Amino acid sequence: MRSGPVRTFAAVTFGNWLSGAYLGLAAFLVLIGAGDGGDQTAGVFALMLAVPTGAVLLSVVNSLGSWAQTDATIWCILAFSYLFQAFLLGLTVRAVRRGQSRVDL
Repeated sequence: MRSGPVRTFAAVTFGNWLSGAYLGLAAFLVLIGAGDGGDQTAGVFALMLAVPTGAVLLSVVNSLGSWAQTDATIWCILAFSYLFQAFLLGLTVRAVRRGQSRVDL
């Protein structure tokens, strides 16, 4: 089997319990809070999960003007924020596991 950057990214992003729980919670909140009939509290919590990355990207989109502020742009920012933060959580889990294995030796 070949190991490439896409496979490594997928393994780090989806291959641990912390990233999986984060993405599952985000998907659950987005599904409950999306749409006109959705629960507004769940939608707010879904946005709060994407705050560090999403806030920076939203400020960039807001600075571009109203032509860039579409629903598709907001959904893409949310999806990117969730995946990026799950990747960072995966890197954290990998670093902790490697640190524990060194201590046990």
